[in-house]
Amino acid sequence: MDTTQESELLGEEEELENENDISFPREIVSVEHSFGYDCKKLFNLVLVDSDTLVFASGNFLNYFSISRQEISFQETVYGCGVGFITKNEHPDFTNLFTVGENGARPTVFIYEYPSLNVRVKLLNAAQNCFTAGSYNKTGELFASQAGYPDFIITIWRWEKAEVVLRAKSFQSDILFVHFSEHNPILLCSSGLSHIKFWKMANTFTGLKLKGDLGRFGKTDFSDIYAMYMLQDENVISGSDWGNMLLWQAGLIKFEICRKGRKPCHTKPITRITMKNGEVTTVGMDGYVRVWYWETVDLADPPEDDLFVEIDPIYEFKIADVELRCMQKIHPFDESDFTHYAQDGNGGIWFCDINTYDVPQKPRKLYSCIGGRVLAAQMSPVSPHFLCMSESGKLFVYQYDEQRLILEKEFPAEGVDVIWLDTNISVKGTELVAAFKDGILRQMYLDLSNGERPKMTRVRAFKAHTSPITALTVSRNSSLLLTGSADKSIFIYQLSRDEHQLVDMRPLGFVQFAAVPNCFYWHETEPTVVLVGCKSGDLYEYNIRTEVTDRETYLSYNITENSRMRHTKFASIKSRIRRDIHRENVKKRKERKRERKMNEVEKLKKANPGLQIDIESALADSEPEEEEEPLHIPAVPNAIIWLRYTLRDTIWVSMAGYDAGYVYELEFNAAEPVRATIIAEADDIEIHSYCIIDEFIIFGLHNGRIRINRINPDNFTDLSEFRIYPMHDGLKGTIPKIDISYSGEHLLTIGYDGNVFLHKWNGPKIVRNKERDKLPPLPEGVTQIPDIEPEACSLEQEKINAELRRQQEAADAHDRDVLSKIGALQNVYFDIIRINEELPPGLRAKDTDLLLDDRITRQIRNELQAELDDVREDLAYDLEFAQVGHTKLYNHFLKELVQIPFTVAPLRANVPGVSTFRLQALGEEHAQIKQDIEDRLKREHDMGLHDYVAPERSDESIGEPAPESFFFGRDPKSIEPRFSRKMMRLLTRYRKRQIFEVRRIFDWDKLERQKPDPNRNHPDDDAQIEDAKRNLGDFKLKIGSDYEPKSSETLTQKYIEVVECREQYFAMVDAFNQMVLDLRERKGELDQFISNKRNRLAVIHNYLPEPDRQPLDPIQETDMDLEYPELNLIEHYTPGCGVEIDDILTLEHSVDQVIARMAPIRSTANVSLFSLHGLDVPELHEHTAFTMLQISKLNRSLPNAELDEELLKLPPKSDPAYYELNDDGQVPYMMETRHRWLRQLLVEQDAIRTEVDEEVRQFDKALEKLQVRRFHVKLDAEFMTAFMNSLNQELYILRDSEEIETQLLLNAKTAMSTRNDLQMVINSTNRQLDELRRNIDKLGEQIVALQVLFATTVKGHKFFDFLRRIFKKKWRPPKVARGDDESSSSSSSSSSSSEDEQADNKSLDSLDMTTIRLDEATCPTGLDRSLYDLAFSMRSDRHDLERNVRDLTRDVENKRKEIAEMQIKMKFHEEVYQREKNALLQFRRNRQQEVNKVNISAILRMDQLQHFYDGDDYRDLSKAILFDADMLVDLRRRADQLSEETLATKRWHRINFIHLRRMNTDIKFMRFEITRLEEEIRQAMMKKFGIIVNLDELEEEVLRRYIFDLETNAEDELKALEKELLEKQKELARCEEELVLETQNNTEKVNIMTVLREENNILRTLLDIQNKNYAKWANPNALNLSYDIEKLRGIEKSLLDQIECLEREICALRLKSKPLQINYEFEVDPNAQPQVVTSEILPNDDAMVCPAILNVDAYMLPPMPDEFIMDRVQTIVQKSFNRFFGKSTTPENVRRFAQRSSLYLCQAAYSFQGRYTDRIAECITEHLQTFVPKKYFIHISGEELRKLFNEVVAVFDYERSDVNTEELISGIFDHAKDSLCAHVHLGDSEVVNRTHFIVAHMFKELIEVLPLEEFQADETLRMIVDVLEREPMVDPRAIAVEQLIDSTLQHAQENLIDGITAVPIRSLGSSIQRDLIKRRQYKQPSCESPMSVRIATKKPGTSSGLPF
Repeated sequence: MDTTQESELLGEEEELENENDISFPREIVSVEHSFGYDCKKLFNLVLVDSDTLVFASGNFLNYFSISRQEISFQETVYGCGVGFITKNEHPDFTNLFTVGENGARPTVFIYEYPSLNVRVKLLNAAQNCFTAGSYNKTGELFASQAGYPDFIITIWRWEKAEVVLRAKSFQSDILFVHFSEHNPILLCSSGLSHIKFWKMANTFTGLKLKGDLGRFGKTDFSDIYAMYMLQDENVISGSDWGNMLLWQAGLIKFEICRKGRKPCHTKPITRITMKNGEVTTVGMDGYVRVWYWETVDLADPPEDDLFVEIDPIYEFKIADVELRCMQKIHPFDESDFTHYAQDGNGGIWFCDINTYDVPQKPRKLYSCIGGRVLAAQMSPVSPHFLCMSESGKLFVYQYDEQRLILEKEFPAEGVDVIWLDTNISVKGTELVAAFKDGILRQMYLDLSNGERPKMTRVRAFKAHTSPITALTVSRNSSLLLTGSADKSIFIYQLSRDEHQLVDMRPLGFVQFAAVPNCFYWHETEPTVVLVGCKSGDLYEYNIRTEVTDRETYLSYNITENSRMRHTKFASIKSRIRRDIHRENVKKRKERKRERKMNEVEKLKKANPGLQIDIESALADSEPEEEEEPLHIPAVPNAIIWLRYTLRDTIWVSMAGYDAGYVYELEFNAAEPVRATIIAEADDIEIHSYCIIDEFIIFGLHNGRIRINRINPDNFTDLSEFRIYPMHDGLKGTIPKIDISYSGEHLLTIGYDGNVFLHKWNGPKIVRNKERDKLPPLPEGVTQIPDIEPEACSLEQEKINAELRRQQEAADAHDRDVLSKIGALQNVYFDIIRINEELPPGLRAKDTDLLLDDRITRQIRNELQAELDDVREDLAYDLEFAQVGHTKLYNHFLKELVQIPFTVAPLRANVPGVSTFRLQALGEEHAQIKQDIEDRLKREHDMGLHDYVAPERSDESIGEPAPESFFFGRDPKSIEPRFSRKMMRLLTRYRKRQIFEVRRIFDWDKLERQKPDPNRNHPDDDAQIEDAKRNLGDFKLKIGSDYEPKSSETLTQKYIEVVECREQYFAMVDAFNQMVLDLRERKGELDQFISNKRNRLAVIHNYLPEPDRQPLDPIQETDMDLEYPELNLIEHYTPGCGVEIDDILTLEHSVDQVIARMAPIRSTANVSLFSLHGLDVPELHEHTAFTMLQISKLNRSLPNAELDEELLKLPPKSDPAYYELNDDGQVPYMMETRHRWLRQLLVEQDAIRTEVDEEVRQFDKALEKLQVRRFHVKLDAEFMTAFMNSLNQELYILRDSEEIETQLLLNAKTAMSTRNDLQMVINSTNRQLDELRRNIDKLGEQIVALQVLFATTVKGHKFFDFLRRIFKKKWRPPKVARGDDESSSSSSSSSSSSEDEQADNKSLDSLDMTTIRLDEATCPTGLDRSLYDLAFSMRSDRHDLERNVRDLTRDVENKRKEIAEMQIKMKFHEEVYQREKNALLQFRRNRQQEVNKVNISAILRMDQLQHFYDGDDYRDLSKAILFDADMLVDLRRRADQLSEETLATKRWHRINFIHLRRMNTDIKFMRFEITRLEEEIRQAMMKKFGIIVNLDELEEEVLRRYIFDLETNAEDELKALEKELLEKQKELARCEEELVLETQNNTEKVNIMTVLREENNILRTLLDIQNKNYAKWANPNALNLSYDIEKLRGIEKSLLDQIECLEREICALRLKSKPLQINYEFEVDPNAQPQVVTSEILPNDDAMVCPAILNVDAYMLPPMPDEFIMDRVQTIVQKSFNRFFGKSTTPENVRRFAQRSSLYLCQAAYSFQGRYTDRIAECITEHLQTFVPKKYFIHISGEELRKLFNEVVAVFDYERSDVNTEELISGIFDHAKDSLCAHVHLGDSEVVNRTHFIVAHMFKELIEVLPLEEFQADETLRMIVDVLEREPMVDPRAIAVEQLIDSTLQHAQENLIDGITAVPIRSLGSSIQRDLIKRRQYKQPSCESPMSVRIATKKPGTSSGLPF
């Protein structure tokens, strides 16, 4: 039997037990019929055969017979709703359908039809619910999809009920799963805002289900209800907006819609199929459309608009339905196209989508409610009931015939409906319905004709402006209330009209502070009502029914606060839960305390003298649990229903967090006074209730009804109840429960769309008798028109009526006032008329007629208000115009440098010159340049630089040789005693040494700078290489070997684009500036011509008309063309400038004021006196014109006539010249007149000539500028084309920038790695050179030391002896073999016999005497200082030789490192070259793309040069275009090379001559050097008699001088040394005394520590004895031999312990170490143990050494075996050698390690592996007695801890003295004895005897064994061995879970901590498994595997008990 079946049986047993506690039967209610189904659920329709449809309805499966129109139903197994229902479409499985049930154990049932037997159950596929299921094409696999919270998709091989694959789908609901029909390993799932593509793939770990989530990209997220996988693995899916989405590789390839971007469907698509290349889609809009898919396959939409437009080839309109599922009637008949369709609006349809013939018309087969059912009411007089759906439809059913008889639709969503009772409705067929549009409709249901029922609307009221939320009728049916979201209730008074119909009279409304949600009427006071609100508020209101029309004349508001009581619900649920939790914890602790008390009592009885601390024994060991904080909902929950109670309190049922309880409220209480918990309904909302006699029925949120029997003594006692699952468990909330008129039927409705009619078998309450015939609609009553939703409410009508009344009164008052004003106006006009008839002087002004200033102010204010109104009216237009102006300006003109204009010529017949439209560079251009600079910096940092830092050569000057004449002493201590003469000698010597060193350095530097004659100059090589690469080779970019430059980057292209843009801007702007200058010149010229024209006009006024010559015509300036910017100047401002005060008095009209404001221009008042006196030329000319009377001349005379006329005049000397002649003319005046006129003519001609010249020059300049404009435009066009080419190249570079950056980064990384490694190599080479130089320096120092020694002891009589001491060779020290520690004090004393042999070979002839001097003793006659100097210098030489050896070793290591790095360098160089080549190849490929960009170029014929023979030179496709300067440079370079060759030859000739001169000079210098050396030798011979070295001479002089100085100071030095020696001896004596005192104190501390340890040990042993006293006092009589052996072992251990204690006491008395370090002890077996007494000191706890606190430490053997000792000694010796091996000899390290290992072994045994600070102090203190302190200081505390842990790790602690195998055998014997005792006593509980034995063993094992040993494999083996020897043990009878429970209970009862189920389960399962393996069971044929033999005791002499 599996666990599921066991749990089901256990559940059935619990139900049977509960049945006995319930007094009413379960059959008190039974389902009679289901009137609907969840038609909103997707795919809730399955065709099981051609005549039967199956669909889910709540917790039932409905079977609908199409032919009989009958429904039968089957209850689900678990009663928690149906997740999905589907069918296997394979022909072999047509008789099966699949149901996925929700609940605590969601299960998939596969039923057979028509037997309805379950063929297969699929378990453990979900945690709570299912959402979808589907079969594959072959029908072998089934996919189930789980819902919240796991969302697991499971692939089943359903016939075997085995899981193939399983995976997590998505984090939201999955609504559809689809297998591919073409590829069996592919499937996909979809749902809320997602689609996922799955693939069953074989991996190396097995078959896996891999899923890829679809990415919507730019498309909006959509819920997907249907999809279809194509043969090419693309997927078609639907969308929320009705279009189809084509998915490819997890992405949307494109979206499919109808032509004109119309959606494929207006609502989501629910089904997609494909057949013969045609895709059929079914949408919720009621359409079925067929699409030709090849059109979609061939479509290739652009990437920026991924839409494919296609029209369907067929279209079927089913009806105004919501298609959610379609089932083909004959799925395997290709010629049949009929389907059954699920209508989401309520119903099932038959439809035909035949594309080959005329389809049949759709017809509705089944009707029901679509969506949630909000309200229902049963008829009070007939077997009818009505329901209201959320869409506002009313459905009337006749339940005795189980049919729908009427369906009525309303324009608004429904809220509630009431079927009026017969108390008020005589007819019994009247009802009232409330809707969300705020309208209350009263209907009459005419059921007189059962075949044609009608529903008539007789009244309608709109009392609310917000949706109605609740509806109720009082108990006496006199009042009707409606609650609304506007926080009010409206009251209607019910009565009867003349037709005996219910009349509803509005009384008024009561305003609250919350939204009403439910009502309840008082049982005794008919006008008192309770109002429950959605915010948790509760009101009680006493309605006043006597409301007069006068009170509601103005408003329906009849709210009276005095009639209202209020309280608000406060959440206490979290506090109730906390109190319950506290009570449970308290009870648990009390039970635990009682159990402990019982144990203590048992222990006291067993041990009468035992003292037990009751408080500590009963103390609670559990930690206090941290309580969760109280939770108060932030948003108050709504009151669902409420009612009065017998205690005058109010019962309320809450929603949300506070659900699961029924609370009692009081108006004066701040919170609920009581709370009744609803068992098995915690957190479940109670949405409805119904009381029938002694039963109260609850409708729950989870779709279940709960029938409770009311306790007459306590109405809050709801413990006796039954629960009936009816509606859907997830969305089947029950809002209403109603009882029929006869009390025989019960009606429940749910939000899942289901209506269940139940048969009530309990006590019946008959409300009315059934009427045989229902009355029709009374005559004279007709249907009234419905109220529009936008109509006013009753309150608004009252308000509007009052407003209309006020408006009429105001209009009447206005008419009265206007009539009075009219009469006054007539009087005023009469006064005005009389005033105008008076003379002007007597007339009164308008201002005089103003009677009151207030009238003026009022008029001014009115005018100002009108003016403000006008401005306000025009403000929008003004703002609109300004915004439009701004936008146009910004778009067309703002970015321009200047507005384009044209300069026209003045007189020439040529077109004008126009500027170019040029856009300014702006801030963006500057930002681009800044960005370019930043990019240049980044690219420079990212660039590849092959430069590696060169090796730095050592240019430092060396130091002079050491001054050996100071004998190794400090010169600073000797130089102060030098005489002046010797100091000058020393200074001269040192200067010469420094000069020689400097000279050597200069010569070396000069040699290094000397050029190599076999190599060229580096600069020449670089120029040669550059010439080889570039000279004459232009590296064409189209060539395959072209290497793009690193500078050819995106940034450089940006620079080119920017520079081109700037060049274009500069060129065009320069031309525009020239045109602007020309326009300014024209303006100046126009001004000049205007001035000249004015002057000419003045002249023409004085000239006769025939002589007047005007200027030649000049073209007028077109201001719009030449000065377009003037049109942008605003010349007008808003307003006309007229103020209110100007027209306030009506003296002037507005036009008159505007005319007065116009400027008046006139020259009538101008006089000659205004021309500033006589300085004005015009005055002179006008005076001359007047005086000379030039106007008398008709014309000017020609020259000849003028000459004749002037000759006729008398001369000036003649007085007649100034007098009148005969003609009355004065000759002077005549001549002057002609002369003045001639001047004017000359001026006229000059003006005309000047103007003509200026105009000609301007026109000429304009023509030149026109030609230049052509060239500029040509250049601009080509530059624009070039800029386009640059932009194309820029786009190519930009697209490839990311890849190039990555490649560049790779190359840079490789280059950096290579360069870093090269730098390391260079650094290592420098270090190598430095080491070599150091070796050379050390060699020089050794040679200098040898020279110094030789010069110091030269000629001494003990020269050979001292030389033998000095020349003794140094060898590395060897390992010392002796025990003498002083033998390793220095390196000189570690010599061997080989050294002595080597020294013997170095003896010379002077040392070959019979007596060989000992080096250890200074010979008599040898100066002690010289003797010590020889040893000192030998030691110095040895140090130098050791340093040379170390440096040589370092040199070899460096060479090896360089060799290894060279190998790495080669590898990194290859990597760098590979990355560099990849970058180069990418740049070449990019360059090929750039080469495809076309560039325009203009060539002249003289720019073409051909290098091949031929006749046709027009083909330029393969020509090369390059700069001609390159050829010039090549030719120039050839000339330069020729010149350089001649110059080189010339320099060679000069240098050759110079070389000959230098050779001559060298010969001369050599001759001079030889001569000077000869003179020096002669001078030395004269002075010294021999040739001497001045350096050696001076050194010898200084040496002797210093020796003489030091000899005098030796006596004083010896005295000081003697005094120092005495002080050192005194210091050593003091240190020894300090060491002795420290040792004495340490020994005393050790003695005190050991005494305290003994005290603690005895206390510990006493505690152990007290704890085990109970077991030792009552020993078991079983297996006495084993106990005896155990006691003997304990006795032996105690003797050993006593012996250890005696030895420890002896050691302390002898003041030796507290721990033994000897291998063996001689034990006297007859010695008696000594009794040791110890005194407990006051400060024991503070000073006890923790190392000896454990009792077991003295029960262990004193020393480990040899193997462990060797390992420990190796570890310690290795550690000591690492710590202080360099400070002492290896022999000392070995000796210290051997002595310390003995101590650490004993410490490891004593301390049991625990290491604390006290233990560290103890170990450190004792180790210092073995290891000298000067070495021990090298060991840190952490290193000591690590060493001790390593020693401890060597040991294998075996602390237990008890043999585990013997212990287990004894426990097994005890278990058998206990079993026999139970059997003999007749205990019937012992059935499974094997299990009894194992359980008994486990109980004893957890008491005696540690948890680690209990889980050990060795313990398992021993138990299995013991059980295997007993034949009666059957391992299959061991129940592991029961074993765990019994063992844990035993541990809890006996206060055994640390025992959990994990080790018990592991050990029990292992025992069972191993025993089964060993015995190899076979199933017996007749015996039960649980049978166990019962053995009896037989007399015998065996040691164990017989079984």
